[in-house]
Amino acid sequence: MNIKFRFIIALVFFYSAAMAQQTSEDFIRSGNMKEDQKDFKGALADFDKALQLDPENVNAYYYRGFVKFQLKDYASAIADYDSVAANDSNDAETFYSRGNAKFELKNYKGAIDDFNKAIYIDPTDVDSYYNRAIAKYNIGERESACKDLQMAIKLGDKTAEGVMQELCH
Repeated sequence: MNIKFRFIIALVFFYSAAMAQQTSEDFIRSGNMKEDQKDFKGALADFDKALQLDPENVNAYYYRGFVKFQLKDYASAIADYDSVAANDSNDAETFYSRGNAKFELKNYKGAIDDFNKAIYIDPTDVDSYYNRAIAKYNIGERESACKDLQMAIKLGDKTAEGVMQELCH
């Protein structure tokens, strides 16, 4: 065998060995980088690989849910957020994100329930107040929606000011 062929064989061997040693966390990092570059399908594949290696990895479920949301696969995103919530019921971001997915499916009451949980965990979660207001407005709870918009404004949400003028006066 010539030296060039041996080099190629060695390179393939070392590449294969390196791939075999990747951990769930390695795939999560790779998926997050792909997500940052808006390569959602590539990120999804990496999060799937992370979960194949570690089916209990809550972070992989959370990030995969986020990517599925970006791909408008809301029902699957909810399923991933359900997995996170089952293992960590004190993460406001999970309930906020799941609420957003439910909102997109027009499950406004389910979204409100999740925004309620997020606010209970983090009473300063301005985005949950704002989104809960819009969900409440969509089911006809105008007065309660306006109170949530007032709270969002109090917490510093400038967008809520314009929405409040439009919906509450």
